[in-house]
Amino acid sequence: MSEDNLKQESEFDFSIFENTGKYNTKVKMTEKDLKGGARILCKESYAQELYDMLKEYENSARIDIHATKDLIENEIYTVTAKQVSFEDRMIVARENNSGIQIDIPFREFSRDVESLIKGENLEFKVIILKSSKSNEYVGSEKKCLAINHRTELGKHLEDNSWFEVEIIKLIKGGYLAKYKDSVECFIPGSQAAANIIRDFNKLIGKKMNVMVDNYDASNDLYILSYKKYIKHSMPTMVSELEFGRQYTGTLTNNPYDFGVFVEFEDYFTGLIHSTEFEDYNSVKRSLRSGDEINFYIKNVTKKGKQYRIVLTLDPDSIDSEKKQWSDLRDRTENKVFEYDVDSSSNSIKIHIDNDLYEVTLRRRDLERNLSLYPKVRVSSVDPINKNLKFEFVER
Repeated sequence: MSEDNLKQESEFDFSIFENTGKYNTKVKMTEKDLKGGARILCKESYAQELYDMLKEYENSARIDIHATKDLIENEIYTVTAKQVSFEDRMIVARENNSGIQIDIPFREFSRDVESLIKGENLEFKVIILKSSKSNEYVGSEKKCLAINHRTELGKHLEDNSWFEVEIIKLIKGGYLAKYKDSVECFIPGSQAAANIIRDFNKLIGKKMNVMVDNYDASNDLYILSYKKYIKHSMPTMVSELEFGRQYTGTLTNNPYDFGVFVEFEDYFTGLIHSTEFEDYNSVKRSLRSGDEINFYIKNVTKKGKQYRIVLTLDPDSIDSEKKQWSDLRDRTENKVFEYDVDSSSNSIKIHIDNDLYEVTLRRRDLERNLSLYPKVRVSSVDPINKNLKFEFVER
C-alpha cells in the first residue's frame, strides 16, 4: 500500500514514516529540560522555534508544563492511537481523559498495527508498565487484554459455562491451552479427551470446547476439562444423534465379556452388546482397543441425568419410534407448515406432508395466535425426548 493510499484511509500523521529516529535531537533545549529527560517528537524545521516560544510562554505565565496528572503503574487507561512508527516499532497514543502521551511498543499490541493505519479501532485500553529496556513507562494493550480475559475465565468458572480454547503445547501431565490467544491454561491429560488418548501429539493445534474445572491460586493457573464439557453439554448434544445414519467409531478398550465400548465423533461413547455379534468369542480374539467399527444408534435412554447410548450393527433393530422422530426432524426443521385448530382440546394440528402432528396450547395462546399467525415454523425436533418446538409465523 502506497503512502498516498494510506493518507486517504487515515488521519494519521505520516511524518512518522520518515527515515529518522523517534526524537528530534537537533533542538537546543534548556539544561533543566535535558536533565529532566524531556523529549522533542516534532521533526519539522520549525521545532526549535516552537520550543523557544513554549519556554518563553512558560516563563511569562510561571506555569509548570509537567504539572499534569501522572499515570500510575499497573493501572488501566483508555487511549486513542495517534501515530504509528515502524522505525521505532512504536504506537503513539493519548490517554483519553488527560491527553498524556503513552507509547505502546509493537510487542505489547495484540492486533496488526496496519488496522490502526486504516483508522480501525483506534480506541482501546492499556495497562501502564515500566519497560525493562528503557526504564520508561509504556502501555501494554496485550497484557490489558489478558487481564480482561482472565476475568472472563473467572466468570466461566462461576457460571459453569463452556468456551473454546486452542491446545498449543504438550507438557508434563497434560497440555497448555490458550484462551483467546492471551491466557495460558492447563488441561490434564486425563481431562483432554472423552476416553483414552492414543496419540498425544494429535491434539496439538486443535480447538476444543472446555469448562474450567478448578483454579490453582498458588500458580495463578486455570485448570480446564474437556470431560466436564461433555458431561454438561450432553443433554444438548445427544439430541443431535441421527437414528438411521451409519457411524464409524473406535473401541475405547479391548472387548469385555458383555460387549464393546465405542467412542465416536471425539465426543460420544456407546455400547455394542455382545449379542449384536454372530460369533462374539471370535470378536473378542480379533478386536483390540483403537480398532474402528461401523454401527448405528439403536436407542438412547436416560436415568436421572445420565444418558446411555446403545449401539447396533443391524439398522433394522433401531428403535422404531426414535427413528420416526429422527425422520420427522429431517423433514421439518426450519420449514413452515399450515395448521388446524381444535378448540375443544386447546390444540393445533400441524400439517406435515400427509401427517398431522398435534400440539396442546394454553387457551389464551390459542385464541391470540389463531387470527394473527396462519402458519408455524418448526425450530427444532428432539428424537430423544420426543419433542417438537415451533414458532408462529405472522401473516
